[in-house]
Amino acid sequence: MRRRTLLGAASASLVGLAGCMGATEYTVVDATVGDVAAPLALSVTVTDPDAVVEHPARLTFSLTNERDAPVRVRNTGIWPFGLLELVDTVDAVTAAGTILWTPRYAESTHVDATSRRDYGTTSTPLVRTLDAGERVRETYELHGDSLGGTDTGVQFVRGEFDPPILEYAVGDEDGGDDWQSLLPEVRVRLEAKRLLPEIP
Repeated sequence: MRRRTLLGAASASLVGLAGCMGATEYTVVDATVGDVAAPLALSVTVTDPDAVVEHPARLTFSLTNERDAPVRVRNTGIWPFGLLELVDTVDAVTAAGTILWTPRYAESTHVDATSRRDYGTTSTPLVRTLDAGERVRETYELHGDSLGGTDTGVQFVRGEFDPPILEYAVGDEDGGDDWQSLLPEVRVRLEAKRLLPEIP
């Protein structure tokens, strides 16, 4: 079980002040996906741009098999995209970023999600096949209280515990195990705004 714990109890208690003095709301200005030489097409749509006290922002990830043959997709935690996070640099390797959340984490037997600050996943590979032209989608939430005040500007999406978003292999199970990593440059641009000024 690979695990990430982001905040201790003392720090987490401060998050309960969201919506009070000095709380910050965020807007996802846009999300773009760089070109990638792969049989799969990845796109990201901002389905709800505002990460506010009342609700999180939402990003919908779509994966399409553009080949005329099956493509196998592999991940851990949940299929097809696994656990995702935002980081402030594409060079980040091990540093924790901001988790992109989905209720499916709590539903999966391969994810131990106590909260958005304490979660882990098994290393069990989840493999399914995308038929020719098939598309799958998953919507992830970005919660404002998971972001720090400096987490604005351009952020990058990557896998939570391993940088690739997923792995794929062309053909069916008899086609071998020549797995390739899918790691396009997915950019998410954020802006922040304070609800109320902090009391000095």
